Amino acid sequence: MEYQIFTGTQIKINRGFMKSSFKLMYCGMSDENTFVIAPLITVGYQGFSPNIYYPKDLPVIRVDQLDFDVLEVTPDYIVLGD
Repeated sequence: MEYQIFTGTQIKINRGFMKSSFKLMYCGMSDENTFVIAPLITVGYQGFSPNIYYPKDLPVIRVDQLDFDVLEVTPDYIVLGD
């Protein structure tokens, strides 16, 4: 499945049947070689959302114990595949 995430928007990613889900936000590019992803991780009523910086040319990223293929990165959107 492919996920296209625009800058400043969130998507909900399911981990599978009867497993928890999490939200993933694309924060854009901090410079021309780095993009930023912010997962919203919750446990009960508590949660946190760290900014994670990745090099633009990285083919695979790991977010919250899930691997995603980086298919396309622009300042306006990112396309991830699982």
